[in-house]
Amino acid sequence: MTFARQNASIQAIVASGSAVRDVSKTDDLDLVLVYRERRPRLPRPPIGVDLQQHEETEVPRKLQDGHDFLSWAVRFGRPIFERDQWWTRLRADWNDRLSLPSAAEARKRARRARQLHQEMQSLGDYDAATENYIAMLTHLARAALSDAGVLPRSRPELAGQLRSIGDQQQADRLDDALAHRFG
Repeated sequence: MTFARQNASIQAIVASGSAVRDVSKTDDLDLVLVYRERRPRLPRPPIGVDLQQHEETEVPRKLQDGHDFLSWAVRFGRPIFERDQWWTRLRADWNDRLSLPSAAEARKRARRARQLHQEMQSLGDYDAATENYIAMLTHLARAALSDAGVLPRSRPELAGQLRSIGDQQQADRLDDALAHRFG
C-alpha cells in the first residue's frame, strides 16, 4: 500500500467479492479504487484481478443509481487502504440505504451472456462457452434475488441465497455449473 500512501489522489482501495467472503473457492479478486480529481496511472492488473476506479464525487451518485459493484463493495467489501477514514464514512452513510441491483439490467446481461455462450459453443471454444454460461446463470440469480428484495452476495454464495428464497432449481443449476468449472 506504499503506492496508495504516496499518491494523494487515492482515497480508498477496497477488496470485494468472494475473495473476502467466507467461501470455499474463489477465482478472482475484485477491487474498488476511489480517487480524487485525477485518475492514478497504474500498471495493468494481472489476470484474475478486476479493478474498478471511481472518482470520489461520482461515488454517491452511482450508489444512488444502484451501481451493482459499488453497492456490493459498500455492503460486503473490506478496505485495504483508506485516507482519513474515507471509506468508513461512506459506508456509515450508505450501508442502510443501498438500492438493490436492477433486475431488468441483470436479465439484459444474462441474455447477452447466453448469446455469447451459444456463439462460443458454435466456434468450439468450450471453456469460453462455460464461462458465459456461468455468467448467464449468475445474472439470472442476481435478478431473482433483487426481485425478492435480497442484495446478492458473491457468486459462490448465490446458490444458498436462491435456496433461501425458495428457488431450488436455479440454485442447483448454478451449483452444478460451478462444480464442473472448478471440478
